[in-house]
This record gives sequence, C-alpha cells and structure tokens, in this order.
Amino acid sequence: MVTEIAIFTALAGKEDELGQAILRGLEVIRRHPECISSRVERCIEKPGQYMLINIRTSLDAHTKDFRCGPLFPQWRSHINGLFEANPTVFHYQPF
Repeated sequence: MVTEIAIFTALAGKEDELGQAILRGLEVIRRHPECISSRVERCIEKPGQYMLINIRTSLDAHTKDFRCGPLFPQWRSHINGLFEANPTVFHYQPF
C-alpha cells in the first residue's frame, strides 16, 4: 500500500474553483481499480493550497497504471489552468 500526497496551489482568484474541481475529479481517480481511497483537504493557513491524498495498492499503480492510462487525462481536465506550475508529489509507505 502506498499513499500519494500531492500539493496544489491555486492561481490567484481561482482558490475556490480549484477546490471544487479537485472534488469533481476525485470520482475519476476513484474509478481506477487500484485506488483504495482518495480525498482532498484544504490548508487553513493558506486557503489556496490543497492536499490530495490517494491511497493505492502500489507505487506502480500510480506512476505507471494511472498516470499512463486513460483516467489521468480525464482527472487533469478537471483542474487544468487552475493551479500554479506542477504540484509537489511524494509517495509514502507504512513504516
């Protein structure tokens, strides 16, 4: 099991729009068969920053199966043009 953490920072004036778009996009992420769970949280101190938390069966389930499959462009279509640069993404495993 692997937890993917992705930090998105909204473009100025797009803070709420990005949050709603991520919420809509969760349904696409959850359709992937190796997705265990997916949720988003908004930063209290920086309301334009969102943390996407996806739990998947393995690292390859994200980096190869999801990112290289047909669901990834569908997911990104919800959020394109609403955030700064590329999100910061890290993967964690139980310790």
